[in-house]
Amino acid sequence: MMRVRGGCLMGLAVSVATAGMATRAWALTDTETVGVSAVMPLRAELNIIRDANSSTRGSPGTVLFDRYDDKDNQPDGNALFMYAPYRSEAGKNWHLLSIIANGSSMTLTADVTGAAGTTPLANILDVFTGGFFEPFPPPNSKGGASTDWELLDTFQRQFNEPLTATAPMNYRLRLRGVVGGTHNGNITFTVVSTL
Repeated sequence: MMRVRGGCLMGLAVSVATAGMATRAWALTDTETVGVSAVMPLRAELNIIRDANSSTRGSPGTVLFDRYDDKDNQPDGNALFMYAPYRSEAGKNWHLLSIIANGSSMTLTADVTGAAGTTPLANILDVFTGGFFEPFPPPNSKGGASTDWELLDTFQRQFNEPLTATAPMNYRLRLRGVVGGTHNGNITFTVVSTL
């Protein structure tokens, strides 16, 4: 009985040893390395969009001023200003600038043309921007917010990194010395992406 057990054990030991030697003797390895190349063309893309929180009055392509601030039910309403959106439309913006710029630096500027009577719009059209917001948190804010109203015609923001973000824009029209009537002009935003 002991002998049978011993023979079984011996047989197992031999099998394990044989299997171990076979694995070591026949384990072959070979490798190949493949390079990765990503050719990314320089991008500078700018679009005007609306989001769910924005005012739906008018169209994204037109900034519409049609209510005096003192007619907007504001406790400090001022007849010398119009806002787009109205100040009563809290938490909204007129539109969003959607930007994709993958250069080492990005510059955003604005140019205002047209006039309100004899007054150039470039001298009376202000902007307030909430900054740049990337589509992925945290955190999603990239800075660039206004600290006060500024003339849109001299507006400029620069980042020394690639940027994919939106920028909410609010507008104010200064009315001192402006005659009544319908006045039209254009805002041209330009984004430059530089390697």
